[in-house]
Amino acid sequence: MPPPLPPDGLDSSALSAGLDALAQRVGRFLSRVKGDFDEIEVWVRRRDRRAWRITGHELVDATEPTEELVSLRVFRRGQMAELVCGQVDEGQWQALVKQGLSDLAGTGNLPPSAPRPRCPGPMTFDPELADALAPAGVLRRVAAALCDNTWHEAERVEGLSSLEGEVVFDVRRYVVGNTGGVVASLHGSLSARVELNGVYGDVFTQSHAPESFLPLALLGARTWRTMPRTLVTPEAFGAAGPTSVVLHPRLFEQLLRKLLGPLFCGSAQDSGALPFEEGDLVCANSVTLVDDPGLDGLATSRAFDDEGVPTRRTPLLVCGRLTQLLRSRAYAKQVGTVPSGSAWRADAPLRGAHGPGPTVTFGSLLMERGDTGFHEMVAGVDRAVLVHEVELEAVDPASTSFSALVTWGLTLETETPSRLLAPDAWRIRGRLLSLPGELPGLLDEVALSRELYDTGSAILPYCLCTLEV
Repeated sequence: MPPPLPPDGLDSSALSAGLDALAQRVGRFLSRVKGDFDEIEVWVRRRDRRAWRITGHELVDATEPTEELVSLRVFRRGQMAELVCGQVDEGQWQALVKQGLSDLAGTGNLPPSAPRPRCPGPMTFDPELADALAPAGVLRRVAAALCDNTWHEAERVEGLSSLEGEVVFDVRRYVVGNTGGVVASLHGSLSARVELNGVYGDVFTQSHAPESFLPLALLGARTWRTMPRTLVTPEAFGAAGPTSVVLHPRLFEQLLRKLLGPLFCGSAQDSGALPFEEGDLVCANSVTLVDDPGLDGLATSRAFDDEGVPTRRTPLLVCGRLTQLLRSRAYAKQVGTVPSGSAWRADAPLRGAHGPGPTVTFGSLLMERGDTGFHEMVAGVDRAVLVHEVELEAVDPASTSFSALVTWGLTLETETPSRLLAPDAWRIRGRLLSLPGELPGLLDEVALSRELYDTGSAILPYCLCTLEV
């Protein structure tokens, strides 16, 4: 029986109590703050990241200090000011309110209504997972097992020269309040990442407690056992120009968020410049995409957005047609509709006195599955490349175009075993949607797998398309 490990963090009851105390502090501040204003809005995010990093055979504690980000918005007679700080400190908040009253600008924003959550809210914090990972020291045990199992597998299958990885338990608390009330939510997710020989790897994310941590402990060993050993360049593969490419759901999600965000989330001022209008057929009729922050078990799901508005399921593309733009409270006021519960603050580091305010973007993404299985889908082309991960080099939301350096990928060939895409040798280029009069985008001529993959922040199929390589 191995000796008990020291705790990696707080248990679920302590985390819940901490969230309640944070919400009460926000409520007390709002009841006491003084000044000539119509309304004060406070948004708080507190984040703890417990992590163990794997480098070779070594395990290093990579836990980060608690991170706090606070945004205050002051409203007075159609004017608003927003200021941020990196500390839960009522005295500092009062100073920001005073500063905000001198920095008011005429935005036309009305004071917010009382915040309230979507009911029922999504399950995004599992007490059993928190209790297993942090207080019992299982997070470190799982990281050690992942490391040991990978190197044990390398004794049977030779050739492993380097292992890099990380196992993380991420806990986030959100509080939104004004004088009408306060809402709060707690989120926890377990993730792991391994990279082998610097050329290939795998990623795992979940919010629910598993029946067993064994699959996670075997993540590196399984990846090494199934990983191709041969590297291939585009020249050796014969890739030049348009090539069949399968986008892994993790990469597919990255492109959807980076490139479609401005299309769905543009402000009222710039919406007239968009090349499409609601109702336009913008891609293949097999594409149906939904923003649903109510999905259980995803790290991006929330019961309320960063303006305290209840989140709701919002169809974005239905059978290829642009059906609805996401709208913040400010956008809704300008266009005369109701807010959609999709205003989220930019996930960016603190930037001086003025920081990231609410933007309008996606919560948790869900795409309708395709008609064919993955293997049947790829068997329909002579050969293709499956791209897992890239380093984006250029992104142009105006044209939904991108170029990226491939970091993880492999070939899919009927007559030849799969080969790894040589690092720093492959680039992919394309666009998601075609502008009027332009060549088709990848979503215009696309095949989607029947299998859906949980990325931790979206549920998406594999996407077979044509890109420039």
